[in-house]
Amino acid sequence: MVDKKRYVEQMARALAPGGTLVIATWCQREAAGEGGADADAALAGRSPPPPLSGSERDRLQFLYDEWAHPYFVSVEEYGRMLADTGTLRAVAVADWTRPTIATWRHSNWVGVFDPWPVVRAGPRIWYRVLREIVTLERMHRAFACGLMVYGMARAVKREEGGGWPELEGSGKEDEEVLSMVAA
Repeated sequence: MVDKKRYVEQMARALAPGGTLVIATWCQREAAGEGGADADAALAGRSPPPPLSGSERDRLQFLYDEWAHPYFVSVEEYGRMLADTGTLRAVAVADWTRPTIATWRHSNWVGVFDPWPVVRAGPRIWYRVLREIVTLERMHRAFACGLMVYGMARAVKREEGGGWPELEGSGKEDEEVLSMVAA
Protein backbone atom coordinates (compact mmCIF):
# COMPACT_ATOMS: atom_id res chain seq x y z
CA MET A 1 0.00 0.00 0.00
CA VAL A 2 1.59 3.20 -1.19
CA ASP A 3 -0.81 5.63 0.51
CA LYS A 4 -0.88 4.43 4.09
CA LYS A 5 -3.12 7.28 5.28
CA ARG A 6 -5.75 6.35 2.67
CA TYR A 7 -5.34 2.67 3.61
CA VAL A 8 -6.11 3.48 7.27
CA GLU A 9 -9.02 5.74 6.30
CA GLN A 10 -10.55 3.02 4.09
CA MET A 11 -10.22 0.39 6.82
CA ALA A 12 -11.87 2.76 9.31
CA ARG A 13 -14.64 3.52 6.80
CA ALA A 14 -15.35 -0.18 6.16
CA LEU A 15 -15.23 -1.14 9.84
CA ALA A 16 -18.62 -1.80 11.44
CA PRO A 17 -19.72 0.70 14.08
CA GLY A 18 -18.40 -0.45 17.45
CA GLY A 19 -15.88 -2.71 15.70
CA THR A 20 -12.23 -3.04 16.63
CA LEU A 21 -9.55 -2.49 14.01
CA VAL A 22 -6.18 -4.18 14.51
CA ILE A 23 -3.16 -3.58 12.30
CA ALA A 24 -0.10 -5.83 12.56
CA THR A 25 2.65 -4.70 10.24
CA TRP A 26 6.34 -4.12 9.65
CA CYS A 27 7.30 -0.60 10.63
CA GLN A 28 10.44 1.49 10.64
CA ARG A 29 11.55 3.19 13.82
CA GLU A 30 10.08 6.61 14.59
CA ALA A 31 12.19 9.28 12.86
CA ALA A 32 12.36 13.06 12.99
CA GLY A 33 10.26 14.67 10.29
CA GLU A 34 7.93 11.67 9.99
CA GLY A 35 4.29 12.72 10.14
CA GLY A 36 3.66 14.11 13.60
CA ALA A 37 6.78 12.73 15.31
CA ASP A 38 8.30 16.16 15.97
CA ALA A 39 5.02 17.67 17.22
CA ASP A 40 4.33 14.67 19.48
CA ALA A 41 7.81 14.98 20.98
CA ALA A 42 7.34 18.71 21.57
CA LEU A 43 3.96 18.16 23.25
CA ALA A 44 5.50 15.49 25.49
CA GLY A 45 8.41 17.79 26.36
CA ARG A 46 11.07 15.53 24.91
CA SER A 47 13.51 15.77 22.04
CA PRO A 48 12.31 14.56 18.65
CA PRO A 49 13.62 11.18 17.53
CA PRO A 50 16.78 11.29 15.43
CA PRO A 51 16.36 11.31 11.66
CA LEU A 52 17.21 8.19 9.70
CA SER A 53 20.92 8.02 8.92
CA GLY A 54 22.21 7.42 5.39
CA SER A 55 23.07 3.86 6.36
CA GLU A 56 19.56 3.27 7.74
CA ARG A 57 17.99 4.68 4.58
CA ASP A 58 20.20 2.38 2.50
CA ARG A 59 19.20 -0.67 4.55
CA LEU A 60 15.52 0.22 4.22
CA GLN A 61 15.92 0.75 0.48
CA PHE A 62 17.40 -2.74 0.14
CA LEU A 63 14.28 -4.19 1.81
CA TYR A 64 11.95 -2.04 -0.31
CA ASP A 65 13.68 -3.20 -3.49
CA GLU A 66 13.93 -6.90 -2.62
CA TRP A 67 10.33 -7.28 -1.48
CA ALA A 68 8.68 -4.52 -3.56
CA HIS A 69 7.56 -2.42 -0.57
CA PRO A 70 6.68 1.20 -1.26
CA TYR A 71 7.95 2.38 2.17
CA PHE A 72 7.46 1.78 5.88
CA VAL A 73 6.18 4.16 8.56
CA SER A 74 6.50 3.91 12.32
CA VAL A 75 3.88 2.25 14.49
CA GLU A 76 3.50 5.64 16.18
CA GLU A 77 2.59 7.13 12.79
CA TYR A 78 -0.05 4.42 12.35
CA GLY A 79 -1.43 5.46 15.74
CA ARG A 80 -1.59 9.10 14.62
CA MET A 81 -3.31 8.07 11.37
CA LEU A 82 -5.90 6.04 13.29
CA ALA A 83 -6.57 8.95 15.65
CA ASP A 84 -6.79 11.42 12.76
CA THR A 85 -9.69 9.56 11.12
CA GLY A 86 -12.05 11.19 13.59
CA THR A 87 -14.10 7.99 13.77
CA LEU A 88 -11.79 5.85 15.91
CA ARG A 89 -10.93 6.01 19.59
CA ALA A 90 -9.07 3.97 22.19
CA VAL A 91 -6.07 3.99 19.86
CA ALA A 92 -3.17 1.96 21.22
CA VAL A 93 0.13 0.99 19.60
CA ALA A 94 2.80 -1.46 20.69
CA ASP A 95 6.13 -2.87 19.56
CA TRP A 96 5.86 -6.65 19.20
CA THR A 97 9.38 -7.11 17.88
CA ARG A 98 10.65 -9.21 20.80
CA PRO A 99 8.00 -11.93 20.56
CA THR A 100 8.28 -12.15 16.75
CA ILE A 101 11.96 -11.62 15.92
CA ALA A 102 12.90 -15.31 16.08
CA THR A 103 10.65 -16.05 13.10
CA TRP A 104 13.08 -14.40 10.66
CA ARG A 105 15.90 -16.85 11.25
CA HIS A 106 13.45 -19.70 11.75
CA SER A 107 12.34 -19.20 8.14
CA ASN A 108 15.92 -19.81 6.99
CA TRP A 109 16.41 -22.83 9.24
CA VAL A 110 13.28 -24.51 7.88
CA GLY A 111 15.09 -24.74 4.54
CA VAL A 112 18.23 -26.14 6.19
CA PHE A 113 16.29 -28.88 7.97
CA ASP A 114 14.30 -29.83 4.86
CA PRO A 115 16.18 -28.67 1.74
CA TRP A 116 14.70 -31.24 -0.65
CA PRO A 117 11.82 -29.13 -2.02
CA VAL A 118 14.36 -26.48 -3.09
CA VAL A 119 16.93 -29.00 -4.33
CA ARG A 120 14.32 -30.75 -6.48
CA ALA A 121 13.04 -27.42 -7.87
CA GLY A 122 16.25 -26.90 -9.82
CA PRO A 123 18.89 -24.21 -10.35
CA ARG A 124 16.48 -21.40 -11.30
CA ILE A 125 14.87 -21.65 -7.85
CA TRP A 126 18.23 -21.96 -6.05
CA TYR A 127 19.21 -18.40 -6.93
CA ARG A 128 15.84 -17.01 -5.77
CA VAL A 129 16.07 -18.95 -2.52
CA LEU A 130 19.59 -17.64 -1.84
CA ARG A 131 18.34 -14.07 -2.37
CA GLU A 132 15.47 -14.74 0.06
CA ILE A 133 17.89 -16.08 2.68
CA VAL A 134 19.97 -12.90 2.44
CA THR A 135 16.88 -10.71 2.61
CA LEU A 136 15.41 -12.59 5.57
CA GLU A 137 18.70 -12.22 7.44
CA ARG A 138 18.88 -8.51 6.63
CA MET A 139 15.30 -8.08 7.83
CA HIS A 140 16.19 -9.92 11.06
CA ARG A 141 19.15 -7.60 11.59
CA ALA A 142 17.00 -4.52 10.93
CA PHE A 143 14.63 -5.70 13.67
CA ALA A 144 17.48 -6.65 16.02
CA CYS A 145 19.12 -3.20 15.82
CA GLY A 146 15.86 -1.27 16.19
CA LEU A 147 15.64 0.08 12.64
CA MET A 148 12.51 -2.03 12.08
CA VAL A 149 9.67 -2.72 14.50
CA TYR A 150 6.85 -5.26 14.29
CA GLY A 151 4.05 -2.85 15.07
CA MET A 152 0.61 -3.56 16.48
CA ALA A 153 -2.06 -0.86 16.46
CA ARG A 154 -5.69 -1.06 17.45
CA ALA A 155 -8.67 1.28 17.68
CA VAL A 156 -12.44 1.11 18.15
CA LYS A 157 -14.93 2.72 15.76
CA ARG A 158 -17.64 5.11 16.93
CA GLU A 159 -21.16 3.65 17.14
CA GLU A 160 -23.78 4.80 14.62
CA GLY A 161 -25.43 8.00 15.74
CA GLY A 162 -22.13 9.48 16.88
CA GLY A 163 -21.78 7.76 20.24
CA TRP A 164 -18.86 5.70 21.40
CA PRO A 165 -19.27 2.00 22.17
CA GLU A 166 -18.94 1.02 25.77
CA LEU A 167 -15.62 -0.65 26.20
CA GLU A 168 -15.12 -3.39 28.72
CA GLY A 169 -13.29 -1.67 31.53
CA SER A 170 -11.43 1.58 31.00
CA GLY A 171 -9.28 0.48 28.09
CA LYS A 172 -6.30 0.17 30.43
CA GLU A 173 -6.62 -3.61 30.30
CA ASP A 174 -6.11 -3.62 26.52
CA GLU A 175 -3.10 -1.32 26.84
CA GLU A 176 -1.65 -3.59 29.52
CA VAL A 177 -2.13 -6.66 27.30
CA LEU A 178 -0.41 -4.89 24.39
CA SER A 179 2.42 -3.83 26.69
CA MET A 180 2.84 -7.28 28.25
CA VAL A 181 3.06 -9.05 24.91
CA ALA A 182 5.49 -6.46 23.60
CA ALA A 183 7.72 -6.75 26.68
